[in-house]
Amino acid sequence: MVTIQDIFGAFFIALIISYGFTPLARQIAFKIKLVDHPNSKKSHAHPIPLLGGLSIFLAFFAGVLFTTNINNPIYGILIGGIILLGLGIIDDKLGMMPRMKLSGQILAALIAYKMGVRVITFEDYYLSMFFTVFWIVGITNAFNLLDNLNGLSSGIAGISAVFFGIMALLDSQIYIAILSFALAGACFGFLKHNFPKASIFMGDSGSMFLGFALASIAILGSWETDKISLSLSLPVLILGYPIFDTTLVTFLRLREKRSIFLGGKDHSSHILASLRFKKKRAVLLIYTISVLLGVSALLVSILPLAIAIAIFVITVCGMIGFGTYLALKRLKSAKLRRHENN
Repeated sequence: MVTIQDIFGAFFIALIISYGFTPLARQIAFKIKLVDHPNSKKSHAHPIPLLGGLSIFLAFFAGVLFTTNINNPIYGILIGGIILLGLGIIDDKLGMMPRMKLSGQILAALIAYKMGVRVITFEDYYLSMFFTVFWIVGITNAFNLLDNLNGLSSGIAGISAVFFGIMALLDSQIYIAILSFALAGACFGFLKHNFPKASIFMGDSGSMFLGFALASIAILGSWETDKISLSLSLPVLILGYPIFDTTLVTFLRLREKRSIFLGGKDHSSHILASLRFKKKRAVLLIYTISVLLGVSALLVSILPLAIAIAIFVITVCGMIGFGTYLALKRLKSAKLRRHENN
């Protein structure tokens, strides 16, 4: 029988293994020449290894393996995670066309769906499959895009995992809590090596796995409350910042007629850094916003309906206002650059 002690065990096992194994992953990355080389678009001056995702994955797996029974949905997360881990390592080493990466993400999501990671809102098999794959692939890419400053993606993933764990505990979903806190431990153990200065990056393998795992946890958990109309909003709020950042980037790139698949300095973190924020402070500000989004989800789940709706509306409007402010700053900056070039 799974107990509260198992939750603490999952967290600390993952935390210790992630913290302890990451230096070894760093050495392995240097030996196989899996490194991110500096260039004019990057801020680091020396090659940084890119195998942090392996450390995060192994730590999560160990935290779950030694504290609970492995069932079909967990197998689905692990198999899909292995696919994304391999896909990310290949992409970091050799590069990969966006459509090939997307195909691999869809395959991982389909395997998770087949193993029981399913959106149960829809009874139809294929309709449920569509929304499950859409959600998993979307969140996977959101965290992949978010990985643009030291500690950003892993820190936000850890914060999100903690709030999923708290929500699961409040609803006595010990199994989901173990998955959540194991993932949080893996993130925080890695974070010590990645923030504020990075001795290793997680690479695409890590960011995609984190998004995939969190999307799967969000689906597996039962976030139903007596306020049925707001129950679906809870995982969206907890994962609100990656969703917000992806939406902002998509809008800016479409507005500027650029491909949404190509990288750029148009993420919320980059815009904040351009507003005289130091990069560390920009990351800490985003951490704070992510915590506030998680607290909003908790309040929505426990407070009376009228207050819960008010909190949800205020939170959404606040994020829209924040996004509008950042978008205007970005567009103004781009206009000034064009004027100077002319």
